[in-house]
Amino acid sequence: MKYQCAHRWAFKSWGGELELSEDALPSVIGHEVTLRVTHCGMCHSDLHIQAGGFDMGGGRLSSLERAGSKLPVTLGHEIVGEVVEIGPEVTSVRLGETVIVYPWIGCGECPTCLRGDEHLCVRAARNMGLQVPGGYADVVRVAHARYLVPVGTLEPARAATFACAGITALSAIRKLPAVTADDWVAVIGCGGVGMTAVALLSTTAPAKIVAIDPDPTKREAALRHGACAAYDPNQPDAFKVIGKACSGNIAGAIDFVGAESSSSLAVSLVRRAGQVIIVGLFGGEFRMALPMFALKSLSISGSYVGSLPDLRELVALAQRVTLPEIPLDRRPLNSVNQALDDLSHGRVVGRVILQP
Repeated sequence: MKYQCAHRWAFKSWGGELELSEDALPSVIGHEVTLRVTHCGMCHSDLHIQAGGFDMGGGRLSSLERAGSKLPVTLGHEIVGEVVEIGPEVTSVRLGETVIVYPWIGCGECPTCLRGDEHLCVRAARNMGLQVPGGYADVVRVAHARYLVPVGTLEPARAATFACAGITALSAIRKLPAVTADDWVAVIGCGGVGMTAVALLSTTAPAKIVAIDPDPTKREAALRHGACAAYDPNQPDAFKVIGKACSGNIAGAIDFVGAESSSSLAVSLVRRAGQVIIVGLFGGEFRMALPMFALKSLSISGSYVGSLPDLRELVALAQRVTLPEIPLDRRPLNSVNQALDDLSHGRVVGRVILQP
């Protein structure tokens, strides 16, 4: 079946609401593939993209427009769909197959891309849901079949979350130091990605997990999905209460918020020679007394989504073992603006999955 147009929910001005549009869809060529979107996850970074940039602290806001992003933008980078068209050079997928899209597309030629880290490409990144129309649509065009991973026996709605929440959590977890059953790992922020990290950690690492989030519903969900303890970061003396509960033995903290308050809490919680991994993009500036890096032998690193090999490995893992399942909030695609508003106001537990 040939698709001549795509119906997309896109915003035409930075900060504007998404509107339905009909756009011409050229015929597939080369290694291109067209998918009929069946499920698309909603990520908190979609809110930053819609706003047009990220809070860099000190009253400064990055600009996606100055960085080269063009309007209109069709969001959505957690995409699962059915293959409905394939280019003449495609051999790795077949018509009718259900696949996950790896959305972080690099130039494919630089040393970074050639080692498998296309998500870190600095030459010519073309991420779906920003530079390339994403999954808030009925169909998407994927540049090359190599970015498609068969769903296999996985539930498609859940598999969609693997393209960002799953590999982002997996990549961050891999940056933790070696841990034992006596150690604790703090997961700060239990939205979709943080909740996924709790679930993966509980399955793949021996350490105990302490979940930290101001929302009691999210704390309760984290306890159901593998956390041993859960605390509100805004409670009085949160640092002391959490540290005491974990016997001062927090080996690593993963900050899925990425705010000034959450990063400060993370560096305070970890023990000497501990590791802090900052994933979230809420914004602000990081501040810490320089002598503490040496006195505490602290390591701090960033972690940005994950690689195509990470996605393939996560899909294979989910086929071998039963992973704890984070809550999914399924909604029709035409409710996208309300869903974004709910996400921005913290009214979502787990991950919103949009279905055209």
